[in-house]
Amino acid sequence: MKLARFLILVSLSTLTTKFTFAQMPFITDDAGTQGTWNHQLEISYGNDFDNTHRCTNSTVELAPVYTVGVAERIDVVIGYPFVFINEFEDSSVSRISGFSDIGMEVKWRFMKHDKWSLAFKPGFSLPTGNSALGLGNGKIGYSGFLISTNTFGKLVINTNAGYIRNENLHGDAENIWHASAGFDFAATNILHFAFNGGTEKNPDVNSDIPCAFGLIGLYYFLSDDNELAFGYKCGLTEAECDHSFIVGLTLRF
Repeated sequence: MKLARFLILVSLSTLTTKFTFAQMPFITDDAGTQGTWNHQLEISYGNDFDNTHRCTNSTVELAPVYTVGVAERIDVVIGYPFVFINEFEDSSVSRISGFSDIGMEVKWRFMKHDKWSLAFKPGFSLPTGNSALGLGNGKIGYSGFLISTNTFGKLVINTNAGYIRNENLHGDAENIWHASAGFDFAATNILHFAFNGGTEKNPDVNSDIPCAFGLIGLYYFLSDDNELAFGYKCGLTEAECDHSFIVGLTLRF
């Protein structure tokens, strides 16, 4: 298998998750913060499938994300994903695995009212992954996202608009825009349903088709500080991964 195909697959699978850490199973983040010296650990398992003629790509990502509130309205977030990639083509199998680039973000909730709030979230990625294998970009990247959260009774609507400077050694697009919206419906006090959709510029410079996705899922409060989340994400355009399954556990302390 050509290495270039691996590089594109990794870019499509990990670009957004490397720069946007959101409440599971959402891709779209909310404007909430943890509060001073409160901590959160999220452990997620994501499995992506992409099918083409006589070829199946599978990407598995184990992504621990740690968040600490350094002030009432400021969080620091760090994530360090481990990625397994398999490609099955005819009778051959190609595999790559290893840690990807470290992502770091600071979320600042700069405006809050009774029903809505706004946050700004700059971030950057460190080239800790093996870029020769396609597990990292090989360069420092950065991003900036504007986040809004609006509450309408049991329904919370979150929107994200962002820019990613995707510095890389692979010839991928370097200027990536992102727009998405998430809908969080509280069916009960402990069960929430998640609906999410969004689009962003395709990192593949040979395609003008944007990546677009739709997601459905739920999260369940095991206790006041612990959540279990499940999600299914499907590609709405050819550029997006066909199918993704997400399982996650959130611990607050």
